[in-house]
Amino acid sequence: MTKQVESKESNFYTASSEKKKINIQNIIFPKLDICTVEELFFRGDDGVLFDYQNRTLGIKKDTVVSFNTYFNGFFANKWKSYTSITNIGVCLSLQGSFNIHIYSVDSFVQSRTIVMQKTVKNAHFDSPIVLENFDIYPYNGMIYIEVQALSNNCQMEGGFFYSYVQEIKDIRLGIVICTYKRETYVRKNIDLLEKNLLSRDEYRDKLKIFVIDNGKTLSSFDNPLIEIIPNKNAGGSGGFARGMIEVANHHRGFSHILLMDDDVLFDPEVILRLSNFLSVINQDDICVGGDMLRLDKKHIQHERGGYWNKLRGCTPVKYNLDLTVLENILFNEIEEYCEYNAWWLYCFPVDSIKKIGLPYPFFIRLDDVEFSKRINNKIIALNGICVWHEQFENKHSPVTEYYNIRNGLIFNSLYYEKNASIFSHLSWFLLPTIRHLFCYRYETAEYVLQAASDFLCGPENLFSQNPQQNHSKLSLCAEKTRRNKNGVSPFIMKKYMESINENENLLHRIWRVFTLNGHILPRSFFWDDRNLTDKGYKVVSSYGSKPLNVFRAKTIIYYNIETQESFAVQFSRTRFFRILFHSIYLGILMLLKYGRLAKLYKTTLGKFTSQSFWEEYLELKKQF
Repeated sequence: MTKQVESKESNFYTASSEKKKINIQNIIFPKLDICTVEELFFRGDDGVLFDYQNRTLGIKKDTVVSFNTYFNGFFANKWKSYTSITNIGVCLSLQGSFNIHIYSVDSFVQSRTIVMQKTVKNAHFDSPIVLENFDIYPYNGMIYIEVQALSNNCQMEGGFFYSYVQEIKDIRLGIVICTYKRETYVRKNIDLLEKNLLSRDEYRDKLKIFVIDNGKTLSSFDNPLIEIIPNKNAGGSGGFARGMIEVANHHRGFSHILLMDDDVLFDPEVILRLSNFLSVINQDDICVGGDMLRLDKKHIQHERGGYWNKLRGCTPVKYNLDLTVLENILFNEIEEYCEYNAWWLYCFPVDSIKKIGLPYPFFIRLDDVEFSKRINNKIIALNGICVWHEQFENKHSPVTEYYNIRNGLIFNSLYYEKNASIFSHLSWFLLPTIRHLFCYRYETAEYVLQAASDFLCGPENLFSQNPQQNHSKLSLCAEKTRRNKNGVSPFIMKKYMESINENENLLHRIWRVFTLNGHILPRSFFWDDRNLTDKGYKVVSSYGSKPLNVFRAKTIIYYNIETQESFAVQFSRTRFFRILFHSIYLGILMLLKYGRLAKLYKTTLGKFTSQSFWEEYLELKKQF
């Protein structure tokens, strides 16, 4: 368990008859099993050494350690705007002699201001150093701690920011984790929560974990605060809908629901900070979203929420930020327009379910986007509240493309029918179809058209199908182009890099597009592919490849360089024109039926997000 310095009574206790003291944010250090990018936690030179075994920070004489970082800075603007916090103090556990500074750095001009300074001699871990609380109103951006060792063998064990407030709300979190046959991920995350939170007396009545087991493969935990709930596999939408029902109907009277993916990595401190923030909010309808950081590059942020583009779909906010860079950390806290936050970490008030209902039965993809759009609450994101998640390109397949296209058509019909032309709705499925055809990914193109065809069936027909059986059929067909661990053909790095760096001039582009990326060229124009060195045998990226990469080639190996998985496709004129004519036919149907279908999807929204629908859809009544 992580060693942290905290008040001896608890995080929440009464300091006086008028105001209460609250620990709002612990200073945390890197962990071997979570994240070891030290610049996310502290900054220092060679005179700073973190002891992972004893959980202490060793600091040589005259060395300065700064906590102006993603996890350990205090970001004043959000706390001033959305909570009742007006003052903060700092408590540190130190050993040795130190010069301690508290600084404020502005979000825009990055000018540093000294807030407080204190010198301590011969400090010991058993006597925490307290810097009395001060008014945060004059300060914007980040408030942070900096310590300078004045003697040899100085050490730091931790610390926390605290405040005094008039009222601390009784926050009770129902944590919902939806899983499907990912026992290793789930047990690791449950163990983290059990050791760091559920074992502590002050949180026993404030937290409960509901694991919705869509695969029905998990065994129970020996803890009454962890409940395993077997569920019909209706995808993430069905799993999270079941979790919301369980939390909303629970006798404990939870105030908030926290949704989390099963395959994320996180520090338990995230849950504490979230709970502390909610306990002093000044607006009851606030939602809190977690940043997504990359699992392979743990200092890189993939997104901080996003907004919907009716032509391109999900658009991430604060994409690809290096969070070890001070400028990026400050920029990350500048609020931008945000319509949704994905369910890798998303918290909202339980009462919202009564107002707007449960998730739409999308199975997977866009259920979180649609729910955020419908709930229409302010979404707050804070530095330090995050998860690490696998990159989405590693999960791309014809199946995920099917759900992206089908659910995108439904989402646009629900919210953007009148704000976009019929041609923009047509382009939602026609442009991906053409792109996949140009890249010889004929099966993926067929899945796009299947998605459009299912949309045209209307909501009643679409959701009368058994979701588990429908998904199984899709997955079975997609096995043909599924990436295999050892690859289906030899991987040649030289060819892969050639495709990455391939470019063309305007004249070549016109020729390529005019010939439908070679599909109307005679076979004699194509390169030979009998040998691995032939130009007709190409190796391209499985994500982000261009039609140019396959032009005039016969055999293509799509390769994921990170997972070292691949699949092969081959040029087929017959499949190209068969799918192309089918897409034209569906485009005509869409022109004729879209207006009526959009109205039908909108008028049935309440039905398909109601608790009665989900109880029948998940066959809950049969279980009792």
